[in-house]
Amino acid sequence: MKTSALAQQTIESLLKENDALCRQLAKLQQRASELIQQRSAEVEQLNAVVEYLSTELTAKDAMILFLRTKLREFRKIPDSPQRMLQNG
Repeated sequence: MKTSALAQQTIESLLKENDALCRQLAKLQQRASELIQQRSAEVEQLNAVVEYLSTELTAKDAMILFLRTKLREFRKIPDSPQRMLQNG
C-alpha cells in the first residue's frame, strides 16, 4: 500500500509540475505572439519608409537628369551680343 500511495503522490506532483509548465508555456507563447506582432508592425513601417525614400531618390535622380539636360542646352547657346561686348 505504501508503494501505491507513493506512486499516487508522485503522479500528483508530476501533474502539478505539468500544470505549472503549461502555464509558463502559455505565457511564453503569448509573449512570442506579441513580439511577432510588434516586429510585423515594425517591418511594415520600415517598408513604408523604404518605399518613401525610394520615391524620393527616383524624384531626385529625375531632377538631376533634367538639370543636366538643361545645363547641356544652356552651354550650347552662343553668347548673346551684349555678353560678347562685355567680354571683348
